[in-house]
Amino acid sequence: MSSNIDTSISLKMKQVKKLLQNLNQFMQEQDITGTVTYKHEDSHMVRCGRSQISLNVSEQGEKYFIALQKGKRKIEGSTTAQLDEIDKLKSFVLSLQEKLQFMPEVNHSGPLEPIAEAEVGEKLDISKVDPSILNIESAIMVDLFKQVENSFSDQNVEISGAFSAGIQSYAIINTLVEQAITYQGSDYNIELVVQLLDHNKKELRVSDVGCSLQQFESTTLINHLKKMFLLKTKLVQQDIKSGEYDVVFYADAFAELTNYMAYLTLQGETFEYGMGMLQKGKHQLGDKIFAEDLTIIDDPADESLLFNRPIGQNGIKRNRFPLITKGVLANMFYSAKEDCDRFNVQVNNDVNVAGLKVLTGDGPENFDEMVKTCIKPTLFISYIHYMNFTNPAKGEFTGSSRFGTFLIENGKIASQLKNQRINDSYHNIFNNIEWLSSTLTHINTSNTYDMRNATSIACPQFVKVNNVNITGSSQSA
Repeated sequence: MSSNIDTSISLKMKQVKKLLQNLNQFMQEQDITGTVTYKHEDSHMVRCGRSQISLNVSEQGEKYFIALQKGKRKIEGSTTAQLDEIDKLKSFVLSLQEKLQFMPEVNHSGPLEPIAEAEVGEKLDISKVDPSILNIESAIMVDLFKQVENSFSDQNVEISGAFSAGIQSYAIINTLVEQAITYQGSDYNIELVVQLLDHNKKELRVSDVGCSLQQFESTTLINHLKKMFLLKTKLVQQDIKSGEYDVVFYADAFAELTNYMAYLTLQGETFEYGMGMLQKGKHQLGDKIFAEDLTIIDDPADESLLFNRPIGQNGIKRNRFPLITKGVLANMFYSAKEDCDRFNVQVNNDVNVAGLKVLTGDGPENFDEMVKTCIKPTLFISYIHYMNFTNPAKGEFTGSSRFGTFLIENGKIASQLKNQRINDSYHNIFNNIEWLSSTLTHINTSNTYDMRNATSIACPQFVKVNNVNITGSSQSA
């Protein structure tokens, strides 16, 4: 964790915690059973399109979410309120309570369970905020795009991308406990795309994610773009026949594969509803489903991860959580109580704040070393575009390479390739790993919907997979 991270709880979060506890006490006195959750974001974004700064936005948002339960009846609602408007929140709770009696009974609903409580000497109010992100100046964000523009000033290019930075906060309490628990954390994420107008509109891409601006290095990002520029403009482009190829996936591509595979494999709700690639009666915990080289964990105490959240937004205490151990299925995420009640299983984590980590191996640590290890024809795929499931029950998917696809052989990059179409299965991909790089990196997996919620996957910089099914190419590169 970066040394400039502030771990002290902000004055506002102390006030929010007090407000939630007072509201919770009111609900207890009124014999109302339920949960109160507070969410807040403070976000800044600069967006660039066709070398023009097209959007420069700073926004704040906060909401209170109330969920009440009586027997097998439930009701939920959300509202906004200032810190001194507890009467507004009390009135909102009472209005929901009045409506609760008219809600239908849900037969499978179980009773409310207490949220996590701190043990002696334990701290469950977490703050990991970089003040420089909290008070970021737009000039820092705009300057990145200017640096990229200056680096390609002798070329006819268009620059696009986004630089987003902000703070996420949440707090939760329910009427079965007395103390609220809180979390605050900072993050930034960057995506840069350079289109080469004089080179058949070929594209270069680089991305970055972190919890502190001390981790942000514009030079590293620009050097990557320059390296890809030389490869894309100096190498001859060729096409290849469809078939099975050994592929080195760059971290961006492998993280995308891991993220999609995790939805079909590691989410218990997907398993229970029969929507994934593992089936009841055929698969269970303890089965070996992937290659022995593959280990994936979620450990909020692991300081090599960017976003360590020991408490989920569902109020559960999160501990070290092995998911795949040497190819063996160790756990699945069960996060949604409504679904867990339906299938009579316990909530055991919160996938919405999880930080997946794919353990590294002993493979090459950098790009040049990686190239030297590839003697037989091998594809390098830097990014997978528009991945989609074609047959979820079989784990089959499709996607296209983008932003840099190369053919490597005899320890050298032989040529650049057009974008290649992959039609394969996660069973095949994750059972044919030849090696994983010894270098760990972080890939942003946050979405742009709803309130800010920073997520990333930590994975090896490169992963080599054998016998990947390539079914065709596009006309772009």
